[in-house]
Amino acid sequence: MKIAKLKYYLVPCLAILVVLFVGCENVECPLNNTVYAKFGFYTLSNKELTAIVVSDTLTVTAAGTDSVLLNKMYSTSQIELPMSYFGEEDTLSLAFTNVENITTFDTIWINKVNYEHFEAPACPVSMFHYITGVRYTERLIDTVIIINPNVNYYDSENFKILFHSAD
Repeated sequence: MKIAKLKYYLVPCLAILVVLFVGCENVECPLNNTVYAKFGFYTLSNKELTAIVVSDTLTVTAAGTDSVLLNKMYSTSQIELPMSYFGEEDTLSLAFTNVENITTFDTIWINKVNYEHFEAPACPVSMFHYITGVRYTERLIDTVIIINPNVNYYDSENFKILFHSAD
């Protein structure tokens, strides 16, 4: 008699467990929900835009903070930097140190609109950005061009940094 009652309760309990497991949402959340702005390095020579490798050591800091975003990178043709979540303007200080140990600083100010991005209720919120403008100093940098104003998960270049040519 007791076994019959156990079967009576066991079958509905197993059915409920199966429904719970099958009904659960299988969402693949991004492992890293920080988005990065991508900067490519170029020069304009002979009226042609050419990708270059910056041989100077490059350190990038978020101006106004003690945050080092990139520390002593060398021989690179592009960089990826995180953007602030809530600030309407990011200020990047770029320090270029050459082989003679002479450092030249340039600053880039990026104006942006921040907006939240939801993958699914089970995932953390990501902050995406829309670039509305850019200003910069012109010591080594000639021009900064916004190529793709949408900073999100998609791996595309957002800015082209053109350096003064040696011509």
